[in-house]
Amino acid sequence: MNLPETNMLNFFNKVLISLLELNPDGDSCSVDSLVKQCKSVAFGGQIGDYDSILEHCRFCGLLQIRNDQVTISALGEKFISANRERYFEITESQKQVMAERVIFKGAWTHHARGLFDFFYLNQSTATYELSITDTLLPKNLNATVYFFKYLGILQEQEFVIQVDKKYSELVYQLTADRKAITEQQLEKILMENRKLGAQAENAVVEFERQRLTRLGKLAQAALVKRISTINTAAGYDIESFNGTTDEIFPNRFIEVKATTGDEIRFYWTSNEKEVARKKKDNYWIYMMIEFREDKPLESLPIMIQNPEHSIPKHSYLTMEAHTFLIKEIADVELSEHFLEGMKWYQLV
Repeated sequence: MNLPETNMLNFFNKVLISLLELNPDGDSCSVDSLVKQCKSVAFGGQIGDYDSILEHCRFCGLLQIRNDQVTISALGEKFISANRERYFEITESQKQVMAERVIFKGAWTHHARGLFDFFYLNQSTATYELSITDTLLPKNLNATVYFFKYLGILQEQEFVIQVDKKYSELVYQLTADRKAITEQQLEKILMENRKLGAQAENAVVEFERQRLTRLGKLAQAALVKRISTINTAAGYDIESFNGTTDEIFPNRFIEVKATTGDEIRFYWTSNEKEVARKKKDNYWIYMMIEFREDKPLESLPIMIQNPEHSIPKHSYLTMEAHTFLIKEIADVELSEHFLEGMKWYQLV
């Protein structure tokens, strides 16, 4: 989807504020009710094309729309909380949210990549630059430059367009993702996260034992084990059980991924992907987001069953084929599950 006109960002505020006025508790409402509410409020004194506005809000992850019902997403709440005074015009804080969560790590990432491929790192200024006189940008990128200037990502000085320094690291991460990496380089990245991963694996072992115990499968609960310490080539970290039978042979093979951030983002090795392809529905990824080393049991797993099949079919996740980097590009639709006081999430 193309980037919107900059004035449409103001209407994002109108839509989200109208939605919260209709449903202050965050419940859903119909698309028609929301549009009617937006049109009834003389907020900003402008009339918008709400079909297009809602589609852009949905695409960039501010709203979730299913079966003609609209709910605000976690990203939408973050965006509107950056506008405490409830202004119609987008605030500077909201621009930063859009830059960090939608441009660099979300639905509009491909626009950023297409532009920053033309930038170079200036060692003396410690930021990325583009010379207007030496570089002829494709015409379709001119609108991207204008949009990024509006958000404060770019600034122009004489004949040079510079990336604001606070976004230099994000530009580096974005352009580095595009370069193919070897399996050895990938393993090095994974080894650097070994400590965090080990603690997450132990937390998942405990979680599985509790889940199976609540299902009345005490023998299976006792047999849950972490195998990553004894077989690093297995393609998964934990052997467990679905808990639907009394079999004592493992039938749930869990690869644990952990991050201290609040987004789904992880590397998946070719070996893990191949094992997942073979084990199909018996292979699970347990994603532990916002994982804290000091409180490992507080992170609730997001479960992805048969990821080799399920990840590609969801539009809010993307996979970089050459690196198997799985990234969330919009708020993921998850279902909540409860079992005698336990809670977890699963990819819909």
